[in-house]
Amino acid sequence: MTKNPNPSSSEWVLVTGGSHGIGRALALDCIRRNLAVIIVALPNDDLLHIKQELSGIEGAVFATFGINLVKEGAINEVMDWLKNENLRPKYLINNAGFGRGGLFENTSWGEYRTMMQLNNQVMVDLTYALLPVLKETKGGILNMSSVEATLPLPYKSVYTGTKAFVLNYSLALRQEFKYHDITVSVLCPGPVITNKDGLKRVKAMGPTAKFVVTMPADLAPEAISGMLKGKDVIYPGFLVKVMAFMGMIVPRRIKLNVLEKIFSKYRTAEEVGAEELEAAKK
Repeated sequence: MTKNPNPSSSEWVLVTGGSHGIGRALALDCIRRNLAVIIVALPNDDLLHIKQELSGIEGAVFATFGINLVKEGAINEVMDWLKNENLRPKYLINNAGFGRGGLFENTSWGEYRTMMQLNNQVMVDLTYALLPVLKETKGGILNMSSVEATLPLPYKSVYTGTKAFVLNYSLALRQEFKYHDITVSVLCPGPVITNKDGLKRVKAMGPTAKFVVTMPADLAPEAISGMLKGKDVIYPGFLVKVMAFMGMIVPRRIKLNVLEKIFSKYRTAEEVGAEELEAAKK
């Protein structure tokens, strides 16, 4: 654990997976807005690097906790640590997660299980555990989905299924939590390059993917602004908004046939490695 001094007057934002990729960009944008940040991530080099990075920002208020969120009892450990450190988040960003593309049978059941745990179960468990605190701090929740939640993708069936869960869960919870004065927002970005394996997927898809991909730092400001304003669904960037709109108006049969043709390159593309899985678990 690392915590810098004098945090008592700050509004805290807890970011899961905040040491790398989109989570890191979201955490840094919060710091720029003078919010205090709690980063919960895997205890690896990425966590060490974000500690060093935040330590170099004048006035940054932050705390870090290294843990694998899918291990048994992890959420209880996080809650015990927050209590011991007297940290009471006003905002929760459920960012931790990862994806996988390719033929359904080419990914191991263990990876699918971890994907569903991290993308869905951890999010629900942490939200449930933090709800008493959020009721008192009257803040908000930002959950990480994807524009692909509205575009069920062949060759990414489990991933898009988990993200569809996040989208529907968030919108439903938003209606419940408005009576607690807690906003619930859901972020639905398009393809984002967060590691070397993301670059592999972009290369596999060719020019089409290169046209729509973005970098984490480019979407973070719109995401955090949307969370602070209590927006329901955040589609960062013009192209993502167009993709989401087209996904809603194109008939499902036509949409699925087109998507299968576009993503059929996954049938022959080289499988991404375990690096993506480990990087995304943070």
